[in-house]
Amino acid sequence: MEKEIDKVLRLFHQEGAIAHEVKEIRQEEDDSRWIVYVELRPDRSQADGFRPDGLQADGLRAEDSPAEKFVIKIAANDFTSKERIYGWVEIIAAYRELGCYSPAIRKSVHGNYAETVRFGGKECVAWEEEYAKYHLRSALEKSVYTDRDGRYVYHDEVLAFLGKVAGKHYDFFPYHSGWTRLEPFGAKEETDEVTECVETFGAMVRERAPGFLPRWERVLGLFEENKRRLAEIYGKLPTSVFQSDHFGDNLLLDQEGHFKGVIDYNLAGKDTAINVFLYTILFGYHYNVPQSRDPEALPEYNGTAQDFMIQSIADALRYLRNFYTFTEAEAKAMLPLYKYVTCIEYRQIEAFRKYQEDEGKLNLLFDRMEYELAREEDPFYDVMMDRDVMFN
Repeated sequence: MEKEIDKVLRLFHQEGAIAHEVKEIRQEEDDSRWIVYVELRPDRSQADGFRPDGLQADGLRAEDSPAEKFVIKIAANDFTSKERIYGWVEIIAAYRELGCYSPAIRKSVHGNYAETVRFGGKECVAWEEEYAKYHLRSALEKSVYTDRDGRYVYHDEVLAFLGKVAGKHYDFFPYHSGWTRLEPFGAKEETDEVTECVETFGAMVRERAPGFLPRWERVLGLFEENKRRLAEIYGKLPTSVFQSDHFGDNLLLDQEGHFKGVIDYNLAGKDTAINVFLYTILFGYHYNVPQSRDPEALPEYNGTAQDFMIQSIADALRYLRNFYTFTEAEAKAMLPLYKYVTCIEYRQIEAFRKYQEDEGKLNLLFDRMEYELAREEDPFYDVMMDRDVMFN
């Protein structure tokens, strides 16, 4: 692999690499990724100010000069291409104009933002980025970015930024985001992630708990009706271009845990604004979710937890009104989108696996799924339309 690494390095640097470290990020048949951390010390022996005694004009020896750091990323999958990477350059520029930092993508020695390489036995795409000047979240103690209530310090800052991006309605990037709904993301995919979860759940019921097939058919009927309602309006909703993964170690934070920027545009793409808001709130942030006191309730999926999450979503949407104006179509679409995203997903799949031998627990699981899919009271419309009344 060293020969392969050297070839990759020479695509971005003519000078010798003082040090490099390869990190394997993912190794799957259809998705392989690596990162090469590079440190270079510029050869200043021919530069102005070089002295015969080996000292530079600044009094330091060349080997003592601060190292330049870069990050070379290599990917082999159906959603990372040279064309997408060129689009990432545009997204980064747009984000920077809004005050969000991202490490710049650097051109290769051939003047390209991305190159095709053979690496790890696969045809890959490689590109190089500046080394980020802010901290990854994992580099900080959790207490730095978590307040007393268990909320992340950067929570509202990220939402505010997403609201600003949504309001720009960017349309320069033709690809869907990795969180796309009602259509596939990758070229080899046939459905969106939600439908994949529904198919997985249905297969498990048929194989492991066939006695629950009538209940599953009832839940599936509610799901399909909700999906139909969502599909009627979803394609007409406002969109913009998002980095699409604004949480975890994709966030760049300062020493106090405040939001400064993002890295990693693998899932970047055009998306419906309310979908970005929803999945960011649901999957990106830590909330101290209260547990039900009902001993019969499922700890993974119960009314207390769901009501708390709905309230958290409503609070976030209310805050987003400071930075983004919701349309009536978006307000009408939020409830069916909430149902579509949350009612049959990985949480329910794991609960089924855990309780597949427990008929009572499975009944509770199906009860909750059916209840959520049949929910008619809309907790989001008035909030998004600025018609909700706040009482002290």
